[in-house]
Amino acid sequence: MLNEALQPPLNIDSIRVNQILHIMKLSILLTLTFLATALFSVTAEEVSKPINKICPISGKEIDAEQVVSYTKVVGVCCGKCQAKLQDTPAKHLEKIAAIKAPHVNSKCPFSGKDVDGATTVDFKGAKVGVCCEKCEAKFDASKHGDKIVMDKAANEKCPFSDKAIDAEKHAVVSFQVGLCCGKCSKKFAAAPDETLAKVAFATSE
Repeated sequence: MLNEALQPPLNIDSIRVNQILHIMKLSILLTLTFLATALFSVTAEEVSKPINKICPISGKEIDAEQVVSYTKVVGVCCGKCQAKLQDTPAKHLEKIAAIKAPHVNSKCPFSGKDVDGATTVDFKGAKVGVCCEKCEAKFDASKHGDKIVMDKAANEKCPFSDKAIDAEKHAVVSFQVGLCCGKCSKKFAAAPDETLAKVAFATSE
């Protein structure tokens, strides 16, 4: 009885406030999680769609089963040009196609050594440099893609301003291109830049 008498009275209002604050925090956290999930889902869906509706080689409608990847590292002069390229890369296809890129990385994804400049492997429509034929032979796109650091811009002039590129500013552009048949897919693989320049960007209506 004495101990109970010595204890301070419970502050009901303070308890209610703490409960309300806790509920609010949980609500905010759930809302942010939902928004982040929704944003990722939209982004993933958009990336998987081909950017064109007409085959750039035959002029026919594309076949949903004949879709190829195209990836390139493009250097720019400033953050503004970088944002423009990252936000809407498919609107600048001719500029991107005009840049000739032998490979998209400066270091071998296996050894960490400088790439030899001649030996490459294919990954998502990009040429990835390696340091030797041994690394070339063991490359598996499904297992080793996360080891690739795409940091090698092939261009020296910004495609928008024609100024010298900033060594710290570049954009990795990647999208899907639709073709009408397997024959055209092979032609695209043989000359991706030349074919990309003919692609008409299909905006959603």
